Amino acid sequence: MDVTTSSAERDFFDAHYKQFLALPDHALRVDRAILELTLDDPAHPSYERRRLLRAAIAALEAEPLAGRAVLDYGCGPGDMGIWMATEGARVTLLDLSPAAIELVERRGRASGVTVRGIAADASRLDMLAGASFDLVYAAAALHHTMKYPGAVEELARIMKPGGRLVLCETWGGNPLLSQARKLRAKLSHEAEEQGEEIVMSWKVLEDLKPHFKDIQVSQQNLLAMGKRLLRGRFTSGAARAVVRGLELVDAALLTIAPPLRNWCGEAIITARRR
Repeated sequence: MDVTTSSAERDFFDAHYKQFLALPDHALRVDRAILELTLDDPAHPSYERRRLLRAAIAALEAEPLAGRAVLDYGCGPGDMGIWMATEGARVTLLDLSPAAIELVERRGRASGVTVRGIAADASRLDMLAGASFDLVYAAAALHHTMKYPGAVEELARIMKPGGRLVLCETWGGNPLLSQARKLRAKLSHEAEEQGEEIVMSWKVLEDLKPHFKDIQVSQQNLLAMGKRLLRGRFTSGAARAVVRGLELVDAALLTIAPPLRNWCGEAIITARRR
């Protein structure tokens, strides 16, 4: 792993997550009802990805969570990992940022569940035994770690044979959208650590095939990726109406022409450990 790059990413996300550590415990609680409320709240950052996150929840619930050993990989604030713990899963939360781990451990206590938090980079997971996890969930995380040698191999090592991988990711099959992403990042002065050196695509998924099988991709949001131009404005009824309209047009287009799905901007990816 490039130490300079990983350190820069850690420092960036530490600064981001430290702001939430000042919140009172009641504001840090997570359960299914709270998770649903945040997805429906136009003022919450999750609103923009509400359809994608609901698809991720459905994928995670496709098999029982209770009693399963689960890893929230690149957990960030840990919403999904803490929620799965409240459903009876035995959850470990992994992130490069120590501040994120401090936050998720507090959120676990506030939510009445016990979770394990680990601050580490994804290419060196020696603290985790091989074949430890039945399920690994990663939201906008694997594209950050795949650029580092050994990260995919470590991910595969810690998963049980037949274990499920559920990824919630940006999808990079549309070259026009890829250029638009780069332009938006430049115009908004987005930090390099937020960047997308790797964006998931069929080509990128080839790197998973030596370790994973039954790879399935469910793409969504074609024209509705225009929602990114409205980021921060969803409290406006007009902005929400535009997004809903684009989503309806997408539903029709993708039904008529399924190959257009590869040009969508987001995807839920599932796979099983070989």
